[in-house]
Amino acid sequence: MRSSRSFILLSVHLLILVLAIGSTYLLFFSELTRTGNLEDRRMFGKGLFGLLVWIELVMVSFVAPALTSGAISSERERQTYDLLRVTLLPARQLVLGKFLPGLLFVILLLFTSIPLQGPAYLIGGATWQEIILSTLLLVVTAAAFSALGMLFSSLIRHTLIATALSYAITIFLVFGIPIIAMIFLVLFGVIFTGGFPDSTPGAEQMLIFLGWLLVSITPLGAMIGSEVILMDQQNYFLGRLPLSNGNQAVLVSPWIPYLVIYLLFTFVAIRLSVQLVKPPDK
Repeated sequence: MRSSRSFILLSVHLLILVLAIGSTYLLFFSELTRTGNLEDRRMFGKGLFGLLVWIELVMVSFVAPALTSGAISSERERQTYDLLRVTLLPARQLVLGKFLPGLLFVILLLFTSIPLQGPAYLIGGATWQEIILSTLLLVVTAAAFSALGMLFSSLIRHTLIATALSYAITIFLVFGIPIIAMIFLVLFGVIFTGGFPDSTPGAEQMLIFLGWLLVSITPLGAMIGSEVILMDQQNYFLGRLPLSNGNQAVLVSPWIPYLVIYLLFTFVAIRLSVQLVKPPDK
């Protein structure tokens, strides 16, 4: 925060959000005002809220790994890593001292954008529970992606390679897995409409579990899946899917396993980074 680059990045981030929200508001709200349909206004507010969360997710995906993927490897490239190792600074403090500033800066970007969710809240498309839940998911995503960059930075000596690998996994999680999840959803639709009449209940439940797992391990899938359950069933914690035999499969809302998985990954990645940075015992 002592450099001008931090303030420039913060200003550019907010400017992009303001332009996106403002232009969308001006394009569609005048038409919705003329019609006076409250349901259309609510869906407009829901879309406005989703647009803001999507832009923030893209920001987290690209900024969080960049802030930590060169934290340790850059020390090796500047030939200052050995000087850090011979000091009394423990490996845990070294890793956390590199990890936390990057994470806190991303959290600062997220929290400064919360007031921009006001139009969606005032129109009626988003509740305060949804705003809190989306912010929590974005913060945990930022922590996981920052930990991923720290892990590769501790493991690989070259910053360019560590950054490329961090981005590759991040892009796969954010953009790649949703495509796979969509394929599973299409299969579910075929099963539910009788496309596989000979499928056993066990096979059907296995496909549902695999699709639910794919949705729960990707940020976009967890957000959309949780929102769909909330809109259709008005439940923040549980969702029900109809089976071909007339029963229902009860599933936990995707945001819950998502938080557990990504927090666990963050903890493991930081622990591994500490072990990689720790000097070998003599």
